[in-house]
Amino acid sequence: MRYALTEQQQARQAEFRDFVASHVDPHAAAWERAQALPSEIITMMAGRGYLGATLPTGYAGQAWDVVTFGQLNEAFGRSSSSLTSVLTVQAMVAMAVLKWGARHQKETWLPRLASGEVIAAFALTEPDAGSDLNALTTEFTRRPGSGTLVVNGRKRWITCAQIAGVFLVFGKLDEQPLACLIPRSTPGVTIDPIRELMGFRAAGLATLSLVNVEVPSENIVAKPGFALSHVMPVGLQYGRISTACSALGLLRGCFEETVVYASERKVDGHPLGDIGMIRRLIARMGTDLAAGNLLCHNACRTEDEHAPEAFENALAAKYFTSQAAVRAASDAVQVRGAVGCHESSPTSRYYGSAKIMEIIEGTTQVHEDLLGKIYLGQRAMLRR
Repeated sequence: MRYALTEQQQARQAEFRDFVASHVDPHAAAWERAQALPSEIITMMAGRGYLGATLPTGYAGQAWDVVTFGQLNEAFGRSSSSLTSVLTVQAMVAMAVLKWGARHQKETWLPRLASGEVIAAFALTEPDAGSDLNALTTEFTRRPGSGTLVVNGRKRWITCAQIAGVFLVFGKLDEQPLACLIPRSTPGVTIDPIRELMGFRAAGLATLSLVNVEVPSENIVAKPGFALSHVMPVGLQYGRISTACSALGLLRGCFEETVVYASERKVDGHPLGDIGMIRRLIARMGTDLAAGNLLCHNACRTEDEHAPEAFENALAAKYFTSQAAVRAASDAVQVRGAVGCHESSPTSRYYGSAKIMEIIEGTTQVHEDLLGKIYLGQRAMLRR
């Protein structure tokens, strides 16, 4: 089974991979050690249009299809999961605002997001509210006699929060879910970096504290009550597609690094790849890579087509590739032995980042629950 990319998609795929080989590969390990991304690389990405990949040209975007967006994330995921996370959250916020934001919100923020003038963060997770979204405690209240909202709450594990200029914050207003754009410069907003993660060390995760933060009610995205049912799903759909393709890139990196190493490393004068147990590990990686390619392409294609199964396909792609990346990273380290455990080896970086893929944008267990319900709901379509 094969899928075909158009000539334009193939050309962009080659461009993305060349960019990563020249500007990301040589520095990715150093960024992880420094636990920060240099502003120069984000500026370069913005100059290529990567930060506005899916936005319409009317908002300074590239209007690329989702298949191309997937190829972009796969290319970056091959080298740096941390840097790919910038593409992820930028698209999550931008597409949520594009779909549900008011006209003035789109005109104010989307061109700035596309150009890289502003980096965005999707502020959903809280210290005690991850998968259980009903447990959100961030509270919005209305200041009597004005059009101002007052926000109090804490968000945790927020990707790119260290460098973000605007946050799409989720909480509750009179017990109704609410999404609101809050600029970083707003008084009462505090950012506390989270460091020493096992992976994604340069992704700029932080805790976001909101203490008596005042924002105009015109910053509300969509209507009160629509945040979790309408706004959030758009962001998470792009987040899952981006993460699935990023995990696919990590999987490809594990496969390619392992094949090269097993071909060159000698044991008793013979290539390591001559050993059957090593071939078994490579066979599993290669098969997972082929399957992941098809699942990710299918998720991107059906999203482009606005097909009813797009949600299901994104879940399946993220569910499969995130687990396959964990297997591949573990096997890649195993093949290299002690060398694979050292930070000088890319497989060490892959190993640290892979496990996080199973947690972000919905854990593996959440995906199992959702996919299980979907598949059980298709019972009537099955033959008896």
